[in-house]
Amino acid sequence: MIWMGGFNMSKVMLLHLPILNYIQKDFVDEESGYNPSLGIMALGTYLELNGYKPIVIDMCYDRMKVSELIDRIKLEKPILIGLSVYTENFYQALKLSRIIKKEVPDIKIVFGGPHPTLQPNECIENEEVDFVIMKEGESTILELMEALGSGEKTIRYEQIPGLLFKRENVVVKNVLRKHILDLNLLPIIKRELADIHRYGGFVNISTSRGCPGRCIYCSATSLSGATYRTRNEYSIFMEMLLLKIMFGNKILKIYIVDDTFTAIPNRITKFLDLIFYYDLEVHWQCESRIDVMDEELLYRMHKAGCIAIQYGIESGSQEVLNKLKKGIDLEQAKKIIEITHKNRIVTCLSFMLGHYCDTKETMWQTAYFIQELFHKYRAELAVSFNTPFPGTWQFIHRDKLGMRLVTNSYNRYSLLEPIVETDNFTIEDQREVFFFCKKFIGYHESLSKLGEE
Repeated sequence: MIWMGGFNMSKVMLLHLPILNYIQKDFVDEESGYNPSLGIMALGTYLELNGYKPIVIDMCYDRMKVSELIDRIKLEKPILIGLSVYTENFYQALKLSRIIKKEVPDIKIVFGGPHPTLQPNECIENEEVDFVIMKEGESTILELMEALGSGEKTIRYEQIPGLLFKRENVVVKNVLRKHILDLNLLPIIKRELADIHRYGGFVNISTSRGCPGRCIYCSATSLSGATYRTRNEYSIFMEMLLLKIMFGNKILKIYIVDDTFTAIPNRITKFLDLIFYYDLEVHWQCESRIDVMDEELLYRMHKAGCIAIQYGIESGSQEVLNKLKKGIDLEQAKKIIEITHKNRIVTCLSFMLGHYCDTKETMWQTAYFIQELFHKYRAELAVSFNTPFPGTWQFIHRDKLGMRLVTNSYNRYSLLEPIVETDNFTIEDQREVFFFCKKFIGYHESLSKLGEE
């Protein structure tokens, strides 16, 4: 154990903050399930394998009071505290950092995650933030820990790609770190870092970074680059097998968080082959696109334990979809939804109101399409409001697209309230359509019960 300035050089504390007020322990039980942040657990795993002692604290689940967190910091004395920051909880992260700095002035704080990647300068300009990690953080935080632990004798901050920091109150922005092209080189996440058993039956895994799509409203390309990178089928299977062993006879449902898990046909085919060959009994769900699915694939996925698939349809207007370059045909969508339903896979469909090219009429087309899918296929439906997150293509080009933001407060960037209007629709227009859609939103049966028959 090495100490410097009263801090333990081997310890780093990683905090997962709530994004919305309702994400709290009250909603975590055997029925609903809840998952800790894959991002901070991935960083913790990488650091631990390199000799450091990560302390992962999930403030979403624990509902830890700030005073309790301060006591824990003073007890553990980590040299660095890392916060996973989204646009929605940016102000909250700043407020917490101020409190930590007031109580432990010399401790170092680093911001990482979506918002620091998209808006790094906005983060580092706050005096309570010492470092910002842009894009993928595994190697960057490892080198940062080495620099802190050695007093920059082995590596200086300026030599760490992907790092933004302040030197004598002057902001220094290093070159971006190149993306990890081969994700199979990364270790499988150590679930014990967050005591995974307390979260109920759902466990999330990630098998890729980036997205093959180029939807203008999505931040995936801005965050993870234009190259779609994937783990191979053996790596995915081994992680599922490890989770199955960890949970024993307890019902286990795995949620694959990739934007399009089935994007590469050869990979999904080989993955299913492994499940069949080793007769692995596990229930899982994923996200996909309508245009990469077919009847044979859906049949095999069902046989391999797939219990639910989420498709991002986004609009019930073909005209809007064409302008968004979504690559979806609504008639084709109906066919794939019907086949998914026929294979006894729960169909989860997501839609957004308030696209730049929407009108009041096209939003009502979306509402009636949702109504049709609800009654015909008993689909699980989610409806949100289009939100131009800072740093995304849509946000940068919002004036050209005719989008007017009614607020600059990040606290309202939740997808759950409209913040955009155009010459063709108002805030109230969106609320009116959403209110109609509310009767179709939600689960008809708990996904946590699926697979138990």
